[in-house]
Amino acid sequence: MFKSARIQLTFFYLIAIIFVSFLTTFGTRIVAENAFENQNSNARGQISQIVREEVGLPLLQSPLQKVQQTQDTDAHDRLLIWTIYLNIIAIIVGVPASYWFAGRTLRPIEEAHKLQEKFASDASHELNTPLSVMKTENEVFLRQKSFKEPEARSLIVSNLEEIQRLELLTNNLLALSDFANTKNIKMESVKTIQIADDAISQLAKIYPDQAQRVKIDIDARKIFGNLESLTQVVFIFLDNAIKYSPKTTDINLVGKQNDEMYTFSVVDQGSGINEADMPKIFERLYRGDLNRSSQIPGHGLGLALAKEIANANQAGLSVSNNPKKGATFKLIVNLYKK
Repeated sequence: MFKSARIQLTFFYLIAIIFVSFLTTFGTRIVAENAFENQNSNARGQISQIVREEVGLPLLQSPLQKVQQTQDTDAHDRLLIWTIYLNIIAIIVGVPASYWFAGRTLRPIEEAHKLQEKFASDASHELNTPLSVMKTENEVFLRQKSFKEPEARSLIVSNLEEIQRLELLTNNLLALSDFANTKNIKMESVKTIQIADDAISQLAKIYPDQAQRVKIDIDARKIFGNLESLTQVVFIFLDNAIKYSPKTTDINLVGKQNDEMYTFSVVDQGSGINEADMPKIFERLYRGDLNRSSQIPGHGLGLALAKEIANANQAGLSVSNNPKKGATFKLIVNLYKK
């Protein structure tokens, strides 16, 4: 598909180059010929005037006039030849140049298309996995001639776990789509303390035994953004920190002002992030270090959602490994200005 599109775009660029080349060269030729003719005409007039004044006779057809006419004709011929040469050169150079420019033009589209295909494939896999598990468990269970209540309850519990997994995945996909397509969200003055408190409250509901691991150091400021969505970003960072760091270690949630910006930092003491995974860490459904991530629940949508939320809030994200141990995720937002 993209090869065909590149050839078509190459042809379009080549036509544009040829048109501009012809327009430029022939336009320049016309201007040069007119200028040369005007110069020769003025010269002939001056010579005729001098002859009339010095000799007293009109200049009829002098050898000098013949030379000027010959020069005029030669100049016309040379300009025509050079115009043709320049256009031939433009066509020869234009073919590879057009092909190269077509490739450069289509590259972002092709990459976006590949990402979309990968996302659709990964999303289908993530959706199919819990469905396959439920189908297999139910089929095996129904093959039994008789079953006891504890077995039925166990099956229902297992199915509910898979349904919750599907629900979480679909909710994240919907949220990701909403923020990716949202051009304007309600942005106002938000207290940094409120974002930290709300994020910790959400964390405590999911990890009641681990929320106390988070050590808070927040400078009280007012920032410009959307309270719920910025809280969700901080929660996503805290959720990742809990998943990927030992249960015996602390997690630091730090908020500091830096000139006209404010930075939320979530610092963990986990194993850090592979350098090869850094550029892709915020991509949809991307989960680095497969040996480790396969043992940790999730779909690789949290950080992608955080990126879309940050874009909607005109904020920035960054990630880095700590010098000693663990990783630091940062949310950089604008301070509120009255």
